[in-house]
Amino acid sequence: MIDARYIVENTLVPHTAFEKAVSRLEQCYNYACGASEPICVAILGESRTGKSRALEECSTKHPQIRNEDGLTVPILRVKTPSKPTVKSLAELMLKAMKDPKFDSGTENAKTNRLQILMQSSGTKMVMLDEFQHFYDMGSHKIMHHVADWLKILVDDCHVALVVAGLEKCSVVINQNEQLAGRFLSPIIMPRFKWENVEHREEFIGILGAFQDSIGSTFDIPDFDSADMAFRFYCGTGGLVGYLSKFLRQLVLNAIDNNRRSISIEDLAFAHMESVWSKDSLSDISSPFSRDFMCVPTTALLDKIATIGVPVEPFEPPRKRKAKAISSSSRHVLSAS
Repeated sequence: MIDARYIVENTLVPHTAFEKAVSRLEQCYNYACGASEPICVAILGESRTGKSRALEECSTKHPQIRNEDGLTVPILRVKTPSKPTVKSLAELMLKAMKDPKFDSGTENAKTNRLQILMQSSGTKMVMLDEFQHFYDMGSHKIMHHVADWLKILVDDCHVALVVAGLEKCSVVINQNEQLAGRFLSPIIMPRFKWENVEHREEFIGILGAFQDSIGSTFDIPDFDSADMAFRFYCGTGGLVGYLSKFLRQLVLNAIDNNRRSISIEDLAFAHMESVWSKDSLSDISSPFSRDFMCVPTTALLDKIATIGVPVEPFEPPRKRKAKAISSSSRHVLSAS
């Protein structure tokens, strides 16, 4: 029997872009060993479009296995640290390889140990999530030293490389000539757009999958009806990650309150708890309120498209420094 708490996580979601991404990753994995040079590919997209989930899906198919011959790590998957250095990234990778002394040794020693472990563990692919951290937004600098180290690592170990992150990842790749020459065309994970008929139908299909899974345990409204689907779209901005987070909160609320029936008011409350709203959406009523107008106007869709987009930090205007008055100028002023 499926635990109701994990209904959302265990729901198989029909998502074309996601399935294509997983298929391409699987292809890179299968042909990694015979390639004349490392196969490299990037998964790019906004936050909450399913990039990390695609990495997880592929790595789950090729899990780490420990037997009498030792540990086998077909896919080495780590999350890029903020402001990565060779030392910090090597430590994370060694830790993922179950090295008990992952934090000891010099940069070169860690690199050598990592190469030996990858080769002895049969590693065929390296996955780096949050690859945009290779680009420092504050200083607008690229971590070239770490990028060069990564290129040499995959070259020497003859493994495929997959990086995933925001679209600014392309800056890191494009400004490193040797990296750029190795990367295939990127895998794009888009947000769904209501005005795109194919996107709309697929989004409604995803809601239908959740309807079947959640509806098997709870009495719920028709998620994939025309009006309700538009409400869900307006509540999540067409981002699958936000939809999953929202529905997870909805289910947990129902469990905690010992309810088997979920109303539109419950949807409104769970949405308020789970999806961050912006000032730009303050003049729009909750998509799950009774008085919400389910009319896809251009103005409404433009505002909904800002869900999940980071707000630019406010920088107050700098004060202009007063110019120093020269001694000759002081003489003129005092004379007057």
